[in-house]
Amino acid sequence: MAKVYVIDGNSLLFRAYYATAYGPNAKVMRTKEGVPTNALFAFGNMINKIISSFKGGEHIIVGFDVGKKTFRNDEYEEYKANRKPTDADLVVQMPLARELLTSLGIFVYEQEGYEADDVCGTIAKVASKAGHQVIIYTSDRDFLQLIDHNIAIHILKTGMSNIMVMDEVTMPQEFGISPAQIPDYKGLRGDASDNLPGIPGIGEKTAVKLLQQYGTFEKILEEAKNIDGKIGQNLVEHAKIGQLSKRLATIKTDIELPFTLADTMYQGYVFDTINQFGQRYELKQLLNRLPSKYKIESERDVKIEYQKISSFKNVELGSKIALFIDMKEDNYFKAPILGLALSNGVNHYYINLDDAVRDQDLKTMLEDEKISKSCFDIKATTVALHRLGIALRGMSFDLLLAAYLLDSSLKNNVDSILNYFGVDAHGKDDRELSLFDESNPLRTAKVAYLTLKLQARVIEELKKHEALKLYEDIEMPLALVLAKMEIEGFPLDAKALNKIGADYRENLKALTSEIYLLAGEEFNINSPKQVGDILFTKLALPSNRKDSTSVDALKKLIDRHPIVAKILEYRKYAKLLSTYIDGLVVHIHEDGKLHAIFNQALTTTGRLSSSEPNLQNISIRDEEGRLIRQAFYYPDNNYQILSLDYSQIELRILASLSRCQAFIDVFNRDDDVHTATARAIFGSADSNAR
Repeated sequence: MAKVYVIDGNSLLFRAYYATAYGPNAKVMRTKEGVPTNALFAFGNMINKIISSFKGGEHIIVGFDVGKKTFRNDEYEEYKANRKPTDADLVVQMPLARELLTSLGIFVYEQEGYEADDVCGTIAKVASKAGHQVIIYTSDRDFLQLIDHNIAIHILKTGMSNIMVMDEVTMPQEFGISPAQIPDYKGLRGDASDNLPGIPGIGEKTAVKLLQQYGTFEKILEEAKNIDGKIGQNLVEHAKIGQLSKRLATIKTDIELPFTLADTMYQGYVFDTINQFGQRYELKQLLNRLPSKYKIESERDVKIEYQKISSFKNVELGSKIALFIDMKEDNYFKAPILGLALSNGVNHYYINLDDAVRDQDLKTMLEDEKISKSCFDIKATTVALHRLGIALRGMSFDLLLAAYLLDSSLKNNVDSILNYFGVDAHGKDDRELSLFDESNPLRTAKVAYLTLKLQARVIEELKKHEALKLYEDIEMPLALVLAKMEIEGFPLDAKALNKIGADYRENLKALTSEIYLLAGEEFNINSPKQVGDILFTKLALPSNRKDSTSVDALKKLIDRHPIVAKILEYRKYAKLLSTYIDGLVVHIHEDGKLHAIFNQALTTTGRLSSSEPNLQNISIRDEEGRLIRQAFYYPDNNYQILSLDYSQIELRILASLSRCQAFIDVFNRDDDVHTATARAIFGSADSNAR
């Protein structure tokens, strides 16, 4: 029996990049020619640590994604559509990582139409069936579904120094479900990172409980009518989207591979080859470490000691504190709260959720306006504490908003903000397990401490940038207003929305039949490739160089064949359904409202945006979009929801600042400023001139 090491290349490379570009000791290393190498260096260290442990006879393969489009996108266009574009510096290093591996003598493989998960899953199962011991390295917990009696998953938590090993015994003990139930879990819970919706209203605990009771997603659906309350109703109504989520979350283990396990045997590396590569990209340290098991500690860490307590009854923190909430996800309105930390700069405390909810002394302290509170994100903290029945008062400092005013290009997460100020809150110890995220009391306490520690320095920076008044008079008060808006939420008539959705589905059904009739065959209308085959191959319509089936490309063909208009109409209804019907219903909370997040510190221009869901993108340009907007209502008839838009707001500000009377008069008369400017330039008195 041999050892087979299966490496999720994309996962490790992404982790290597973000750990060095945004995490501890953040720095994008570059060669003299300006080629970024930070991910390459960290990735090489990870791989070196693995091969340095080899004793002979091991197999190793690294799987990669080919591109963004896979069979999953063909089935569901919105798959991973919510992900941000990959940083340009990382894109440059992707082919270099493959070259590095090849130079090290490591077998690398990728296959068109599949993800690295499928490549790794297939080779892992092939090796397992052959009786070999398989070790998979990844940071993606989707891989837990591959565990069997021969396969163990090594999940990277911080580089190669902190790894969680899951196997057939430990995985069910820690998470309450078996490896085979991971796709079932995703069908129920969904996966925000992959944009899989799952079943509305089903969280982690409910999903695990249902799987423990019924075993599989399919059996849960069979019993859905017997499950009480909203959960049972949602299972019935959203069964198809749940089934889709499960299918997409299932790693393929049977794709055809043009190589055998024998091809992955590690034979070592030719030094001249790796040396040339290392010299070219100035990776001298990596070259020097190749022969040894030497471990580098590169973590920039703040050292503090904290106490876990069950009550603040006898704790005296003084009149100035900082707090940070430990949550499992970014959406603070619904993310599971694990606990919170308080610090006065000298003493640091962590209390878990159950104790926090019971602790009247904590509630009194947080609601005491005389105690000054600093937070990383006041809005998020206010909303999250409101869920616990705590009305936060006495807020004095918001690190996120202050950093945003100093540099609006910063990413609005803890690591990026702390790194901007030259500190880091990562720690190695005191971690608690969760299925798709981890509690970290030590890190939570560090963020609270660092928020307080940085306050004086950041205020001085705001003064230097002449942004303190903007921070104190505009941003801080606005954060509290936005928090109230998020807590209040938007009432949404789910029945009306579902009625519209039912009508749209009927339209889609009819359009599908018409399209099939015009095409002369059935095909996947959601697949750009299959649409292209029908239009450009079978129907021989004129195509552009790339056979594009984008909206703009199809509009140019609308007079060439009636099928084109039908496809465009189909896409319109499909998008309305996925984005504005199903997409909105998924976000309805138990109170019947949408509690969108208003992003105050996200855009580089300073404008507000909303997410989960994105309310500003709800269409009003056509009748269908206006129908969807009608589902928003307010139960008290004395109130109405208004949609307001400033006209030429920047020019109005300019007129005010310039104190140009002619400019001001144009707006006071409600004239069109462009027309008025043209009349002034050409000396025309004609009010109708354009």
